Amino acid sequence: MKKIVIISLWFTCLLPAQDYPKDFISPLQIPITLSANYAELRKNHFHAGLDMRTQQRTGLKVVAPQKGYISRIKISAYGYGKAVYIDHPNGYTTVYGHLSSLADKIEEKAREEQYKQKSYSIDLYLKPGELSVAQGELIALSGNTGGSGGPHLHFEVRDTKTEEVLNPFLFGFDIPDTVKPKINGVWIYPITGEVDGNYSKRAVTEGGTYSASGAVGFGVKAYDQQSGSANLNGIYSIKTYANEVLLSTFKADKHSFDETRAINATIDYPEQVSKNSWIYRTYLLPGNSLQMYEQSTNRGILELKPGIDYTIKIEVGDYAGNISTRKFTVKGLKYDGLPDIANESSKNNRVDFAKSFSIKKDGLTATFETHSFYENFIFDFKKLAGNKYQLHNNSVPVHKKYEMSIIPDWTVLDQNQAEHYVIFRQPNFGSGKSEYLDTTYKNGIYYANPKDLGIFTLILDNTAPQISCPSLAKSDKIGKRLAFFIKDSQSGINTYDVFIDDQWILAEYEYKQNSLFIPDLSKEGIQPGTHKVKVRVTDNANNEQTYTTHFEKL
Repeated sequence: MKKIVIISLWFTCLLPAQDYPKDFISPLQIPITLSANYAELRKNHFHAGLDMRTQQRTGLKVVAPQKGYISRIKISAYGYGKAVYIDHPNGYTTVYGHLSSLADKIEEKAREEQYKQKSYSIDLYLKPGELSVAQGELIALSGNTGGSGGPHLHFEVRDTKTEEVLNPFLFGFDIPDTVKPKINGVWIYPITGEVDGNYSKRAVTEGGTYSASGAVGFGVKAYDQQSGSANLNGIYSIKTYANEVLLSTFKADKHSFDETRAINATIDYPEQVSKNSWIYRTYLLPGNSLQMYEQSTNRGILELKPGIDYTIKIEVGDYAGNISTRKFTVKGLKYDGLPDIANESSKNNRVDFAKSFSIKKDGLTATFETHSFYENFIFDFKKLAGNKYQLHNNSVPVHKKYEMSIIPDWTVLDQNQAEHYVIFRQPNFGSGKSEYLDTTYKNGIYYANPKDLGIFTLILDNTAPQISCPSLAKSDKIGKRLAFFIKDSQSGINTYDVFIDDQWILAEYEYKQNSLFIPDLSKEGIQPGTHKVKVRVTDNANNEQTYTTHFEKL
């Protein structure tokens, strides 16, 4: 079996000091091309690994890249779908997501737990020695399960002890790449003062000259591509220089899952929310401690001196050593300072990102932990008409989930339907998606843990999920596979169960196709003959639907 090709180029200034092992083999037995790379920018998170193409099909063999043991089996309708984790004796864990099926001994362990819990979704941790694997041993077949947008293998490398997610390129999982990153734009951000007479960011061009006062930061919109691929992937490194002095470095080597939402401080978040445009900040917001940054001076912010010209150079690089550069000049002007325009009434709503913050008014309580935000600001709260509450606006990112409770106003809501209300969030900036929140009703109060700001209200969902069986609508005779269509039009599917002859039967849920199915009835012990089937589905607003019928197993 051949190892993935590693390219050694002059880009040694960006290589980490740590010596990572290079004895992993490829988890796929085909030439590797990527549809996504490590730290690619995603909604609310950095992509945690490599997405390896599987020739637009499922069922390719996935093998262990090094000896170890199966430490975790996680199966879910969402996220990584069917996923396997291997702990290796060299101190690292490899992860494989969106699998279609697991190798026999792994699947046996998973099915045992699924039947024990009577649940398709499981998160099973195993002990060393329970399921050992050798290098090159088959562990699964590639697939498209969970939140996958098409057939591929999601592959990660993690530090077993710290659980930090590492760039697989550090371990030799590199591919041929001679394509330079593409820079689509560069901006100057006024931290204090002005840029060309304005307080908003200013787009710059190669070789341009701009005037600014106070302190400024910079932003760059850039993408990477690998040879032979049209996909626009994430950037590995960004270096910013002022008069040839290194001002800031971004380098995508590793991050923790606690840090991943800091992507919203790494990018120009309002720009992303309003225009779906992804601009990397080369400077740190006060509350951003993402370890991908190595800022040399003042969090990457340039303090301008009047009468001084600054030649700014931004270098964008990929792991293979290809670099693209943008240069321009900033002329320093005198900074006269900015007045504090906040009035006295707003002081109670001033957020200090390093302190906890809470709102309790008009029946709504929202409590934010320390470091829930990335910078200080004035929090805008309003009680709106129609049982709605405005919590600032969703152009300000939140780093942690926060606690929310709403006391319902039964003069405008139907108390007889209390168990079917759900807290609903709408964006009030840009074009983001609305969402039903996972809501708990207890002692007359509704509770949720949102991740974003916006407009909140209680929405009544008293419509039960839909269930049908298209194949049984045509004939009651079933061969190998039995599938059902399940869908919920509001708060979403919560639980799903299939019973045959009053016995719980393992069924897989594929939300992308609204499909609940048993792939092989015989594997679940269903013999030829007539059988009774019942499907029970609940949604997130406590509505339940049941479907019963008979079928003949051929």
